[in-house]
Amino acid sequence: MGCGVGSCSRGRSVGVLFLVVVFCSQVHTTFTCPRDCFCPPHSKNVQCANKNFFQIPDGIPSETLELNLNENKFKNTGLIRKNFTEFYDLQNLYLSDCGIETIAVDTFSDLIHLNWLDVSKNNIRFLSDFTFRGLHLKHLFINDNMGMQISIGAFAGMTTQGLYMNNCGLRRLYVDLMTPLNGSLKTLWLHGNNFESFQEKWLYFFRKLAHVRLGGNSFHCNCQLLWLYAFYKTSKQSLFAGAEQPQCGSPRLARGHNFDDLTEEDFRCELPTFQNVDAVFDTKMGKLTCQARGDPAPTLYWIRPDGTIETFFPRSDDEGEENMAVLYMVDSKLENKEAYKCVASNPAGNVTFSFNVVWPDLKPSQPTTPKPAPSSKPTPTPKPTKPSKVGLSNNNNNDNIIRDETTDIPSKALLTNYVNDDIQVNDWSGHAEKSRMRPLEKHIGITEKKEGELMFGVIDIVGAIVGTFLLTLLITITIFHYYYRKRQRSELDDSYSVPEQINNKRDPHNVYIMNEADDNCIKMINNHNTTDCPS
Repeated sequence: MGCGVGSCSRGRSVGVLFLVVVFCSQVHTTFTCPRDCFCPPHSKNVQCANKNFFQIPDGIPSETLELNLNENKFKNTGLIRKNFTEFYDLQNLYLSDCGIETIAVDTFSDLIHLNWLDVSKNNIRFLSDFTFRGLHLKHLFINDNMGMQISIGAFAGMTTQGLYMNNCGLRRLYVDLMTPLNGSLKTLWLHGNNFESFQEKWLYFFRKLAHVRLGGNSFHCNCQLLWLYAFYKTSKQSLFAGAEQPQCGSPRLARGHNFDDLTEEDFRCELPTFQNVDAVFDTKMGKLTCQARGDPAPTLYWIRPDGTIETFFPRSDDEGEENMAVLYMVDSKLENKEAYKCVASNPAGNVTFSFNVVWPDLKPSQPTTPKPAPSSKPTPTPKPTKPSKVGLSNNNNNDNIIRDETTDIPSKALLTNYVNDDIQVNDWSGHAEKSRMRPLEKHIGITEKKEGELMFGVIDIVGAIVGTFLLTLLITITIFHYYYRKRQRSELDDSYSVPEQINNKRDPHNVYIMNEADDNCIKMINNHNTTDCPS
């Protein structure tokens, strides 16, 4: 059955209207807004900021273009790749002030359309290698993560036009960290950190940028930072426009001054000066210590007599202006004076400290045996042998010579404060520092011995005296007993009798108490001598 023109037209119009209604209802029902979040009409943005979420909420549509989760304190403080795998169309992601502490490798690698990423105001402590791999951003915000550490490969595998790391407590930033961003980065903000210096390698990198902010840092304005001052003066109208200018935190004369208040003459370095040179000797080891300071801290070089060099770099944390170099000499036999040199070097110049070293004659002194004291008094403790001194003197060439002055030398010697030819000889007993090579003997009376020699201490000497006394007493009793038995046999065999004056000296226990005259009389009787005994 056919239809009229009017009826057919009306039928087609109704059909088109039905399709439009169905399409619109499908669009409306496809993009659903998560509970407690706000989704502006006719957009694919999800606003869930400050909603007291403890985790990323469920029900976020996969086609979301912008997701705002700021100011939600997540219980799980680590971000992983699974959290964002479904959001393949996401362009802007805000995760500020969410309590985030860690970001796993490749967490955002599925967000190939992401332009804006903000992870500021969190507790991120470390950014590992490839944290942002796969991202091609316009802006990356990592501000206000105090104490954050950044691995050298944290930005590997990504690009961004703007990088913002303000107020993160950063003290040191290697230019190699920025290598993956060469060619893409145009804006770098490092305001409000703890930077004291930048290596001159940064000059090449800064020249490629369109805007830089370095204010709010306390720079150490010495000659090493002169390049940054010169670069700032020539490009402050463009590269540093609108930003707070850099400021000096040290040294004292430049402290608190902005770059605009200074001249090139204010950026100077300090020539190294030697603070202390020590020489410590043991029986088999020697230790030479050289300490110097400068601005910046100098690199130290020990040059041995044979020309070999040992290098000691200053600490890498840029703290302090001092450096110390310790050179050990093991089993070295320096029969003649040998020249050692300590060289201190920094950008201001080099300073050399030279002196000649003679190995001391480390011979232990002979022990002195103390006289035995009466048994009623304790045995006195022998006094330790007075140690010798190792001195430093100048020869005709103004060389410093370490020499041995005496032969009574204990187990080690100390030589200190030989700076700028200020010659001081310190006695070991009053100024010797503790050696790290060998502990001091703490038992008074014990003397160091050579191989093959036998030395005695106080206990050994006292034992010997007591033993000698007991042995003497035992021998005396044995001899007395022998003569007593022999005299009895003489009384039985011979007709001679003992004089009456001796018999009268018997004590109540019938034991003879003889004096020297009685003993001689007994000997004469036993030998049949008729001579009368003396009265």
